[in-house]
Amino acid sequence: MVSDRQQPPSPKVGVYGLIIGINIYKRPQIHPDLMGCVGDANSVLKYFTEDLNVPEENFLCLYDEKATREGILQGFVTHLIRNPAIRYHTPIVIYYAGHGDRMPAPSGWQAADNMVEMILPHDAGTMDANGQYVYGIPDLTLAFLLYSLSQAKGNNITVILDSCNSGSGTRSIEVRSRNSHDRYSPDIPNNLDAKLRRSLGVDYPTEIEHNLASKQPAGTLLAPSLDTHILLAACQEEELAQEIPNVDPETHELGNPPSKGVFTSTLLHELRKADLGYTSYTTLFRNMLSTHREFRPKLSQPLGRQTFQCEGRNQDRLLFSVQFSISKGKISLMPTSDKAVYRARVGSAQGVVPGTEFGVFTDRMDSKAPPLAMLVARSVGPTMSELFSIEPNNPQDIPGGAYATIIKYNDHSNGVRIWVDEGVRADEFWQRIITNLQPLPIFWADSKSPGHQDMEIVMFGEDIHVRGGHLTPGNLGNPHTLRRHYDEKRLVEMLCAIVYFHYHLKVKNNDAPLREKLGVTLRELKEKNNNWGSIIYESVGNDLFGESVSNGTVTIIHPDPDKIYGLELVNNSTENLYPYILYYDFEDYSVTCLYEPAGRTVKPPLPASKTLVIGYGSTGSQPFQVDFTNPRSIKEYGAFVLLVASQWVDIGYLQQGSPFENIPMDARGERRGSLDSIVWDNIIIRVEMLKPNES
Repeated sequence: MVSDRQQPPSPKVGVYGLIIGINIYKRPQIHPDLMGCVGDANSVLKYFTEDLNVPEENFLCLYDEKATREGILQGFVTHLIRNPAIRYHTPIVIYYAGHGDRMPAPSGWQAADNMVEMILPHDAGTMDANGQYVYGIPDLTLAFLLYSLSQAKGNNITVILDSCNSGSGTRSIEVRSRNSHDRYSPDIPNNLDAKLRRSLGVDYPTEIEHNLASKQPAGTLLAPSLDTHILLAACQEEELAQEIPNVDPETHELGNPPSKGVFTSTLLHELRKADLGYTSYTTLFRNMLSTHREFRPKLSQPLGRQTFQCEGRNQDRLLFSVQFSISKGKISLMPTSDKAVYRARVGSAQGVVPGTEFGVFTDRMDSKAPPLAMLVARSVGPTMSELFSIEPNNPQDIPGGAYATIIKYNDHSNGVRIWVDEGVRADEFWQRIITNLQPLPIFWADSKSPGHQDMEIVMFGEDIHVRGGHLTPGNLGNPHTLRRHYDEKRLVEMLCAIVYFHYHLKVKNNDAPLREKLGVTLRELKEKNNNWGSIIYESVGNDLFGESVSNGTVTIIHPDPDKIYGLELVNNSTENLYPYILYYDFEDYSVTCLYEPAGRTVKPPLPASKTLVIGYGSTGSQPFQVDFTNPRSIKEYGAFVLLVASQWVDIGYLQQGSPFENIPMDARGERRGSLDSIVWDNIIIRVEMLKPNES
C-alpha cells in the first residue's frame, strides 16, 4: 500500500468566502483604475446570497480602499483559516478581480521561469507606515495560505481569479485589461511574508515553499498543487483578462457598473444555468468555453484572445462539493459534422482497437436502462478514436452531455489470461457470474493445462478463490475469497475490477519510443533544518529502485510506517512530457495516483533533458508512505507505473479503489489528445514488500 495522510470529511454546511474587487488604486499613475472589478465582485456575492441563499455574513468583501495588502492577508487568516464556524470540508470560495503583475523571483525562491506572479492590492506601490515598499501578494504567499487553509478546513476550496499577469496591456474606452506593473519597484526581498508563514505553524513538505502551485501551467497565477483547491482563472500566460462595456443585449443601454469582466460574466452566466446536483467543474468549464465563443460583444476594438483556465486534481467534483459527479470517469463524446460519427478521447493506450463497442448513456438514465445508442471504434489513435454509429444510414440522435462506456473491447490478443478450474465451470451459479466477463479484454486458458495465467479462479467450498499474478511469470499472489451470498452484481463488479487492474498493466507501446530515455529513482526523505516556519524535506541515501528500472527486476522494500518517500523522474529524451505516477497494489487491486500534472493547460512538467522531483522540491506534490495493505502480511506485491505522454491525459480511466471495499467500480475515465500525433510510453517497476526479518 502506498498512500498519503488524509483527514476524514465532515458534513457540508453553507458556503464561506473572501471576495475582493479593486477598481481604484492608491497610485493610479502606476496602476490605472479599472471600471468593472467591484461590480463583478458584487455580482459574485449576489450569486451566492440571492441565487443560492447563502447568508451574507458568511462572506468577507473587500472593495477598493478596504482591499489593502494587510486587509487581504488578515482577512484570509481571520475569516477563513481561523474561523471556527467553518467546519472541515465546508465549501470555501475566494474571488479576486483587479490588477495582476509579474516580477523576478528572489534568488532563494524556486520558480520555474524565475518569475513571481502576484495580485495587486489597493495600496500596491506605496510606502507603508514604516517606510517599506508595499509589494503585490505573490504566489508564494497565496499558495502557502491556501495550503494552510486546506489543512485547517479541507480542500473544498474554489479560487476564482479575474486578473492577468501579462507584460502587455490594453487601455481604450471600450476594452481594458486587468494587469499592471511598477517598473521602478524594488526587488522582492527573500523573506517577504516569512513572518506570516511562520505564524500559521503549518508544516508544508517542500524544499522551499515557493511554487506550491508549480506555476508551470499556462502561466495562470496560482495554478494549484494537485490537492489544495480548484482554480478558475481568466486567461493563459501572455493573454489579457479583459473588461468590456456592460451593455444590455436587448436595450443596448450601458448598465451600472459601466464595465464587466469577460471571464466573470461568462462564469456567472453558466453558474446560473447549472444544476449544482449534477454539474462538475469539468462540465462548467466546458460550458464556459462554449458560451465564451457566443458571448463576445460587437465592439469597435476587437477583443484579444482570452482562454479560460480550470486547474486542479478534483475537477470531477460537483460544484462547491467534495462529492464526485455521477458522470465521473465516463468517456466524453465529441460530435463531428457527420451525425453518424463521434470522437472519443480514448485509444490504443487504453486497449481500444478497431471494433471496440461503446454504449451511450446520460447521467439521468436509470442505471439498469439499455444504452441510448451503440457506437463502434474504427479509426483508433493512441488516445483518440473515431466512433461510428452501428447504423450509419439511420444514426440515432444523441443528446448533449451524453457519455460513452466501453461495452465490448473485442481485443483478446493482449487480454488477461484467466484459468478457471473444472469445479467452477460445473457450478451453474459461478458459471453465470464469470460469463459476464466475456465482453472484457480476456481469453480463457485451457482448464486442463494451467500455467502463466494472469488470474486463477478455483472453487473454495461453495465460494471461489481468485488469485492474480504479480508480474513474475508463474507466480500468483494471495487468494481473495468471493462469497456465494454476495450480491451477483457486486460479484461481477469485483471480478471486472480485477480484470481491468491486470489489463491496464499489460497495455504498453510496443514501439517503446521513450523507454530507454526515462529514469525513475525512489528515495527516503528526511526533515531538513530551516528557518521558514515549516517542515522541509530532502532526499537521503541511495536509490531504492537500484538497477530494477533498467533491468526489469523486482525491487525489495521493507515497509516502515514511520518513513516517507519521494521520487525523481529523469527525461533524457527530446520530448517535453506530461508524467503520471500510479501505484498498483496487488493485495487489494487498488490503483492510486501519486502524481499527475495540475491540469490540461499546464506546460509539460518534465521538459526534455530535465528532471522532476515528486514529494519534495517545488512540485507541490505530497511525499508518500509505503506500508502493508494487510497488517498481517509478511509479503505483498505492487508496481509503480510511470506513464508519460507528449500531451496531457486524464488518468481517471486507470484509477480505482479496492473492489473489496464498498466503492463503485464504474470509474473509467478518459484521455485527451490528438488522433495520431501524441507520443506516449510507460515504465513498470515491480516491488516486493517484505517484513525486515523475512528477507
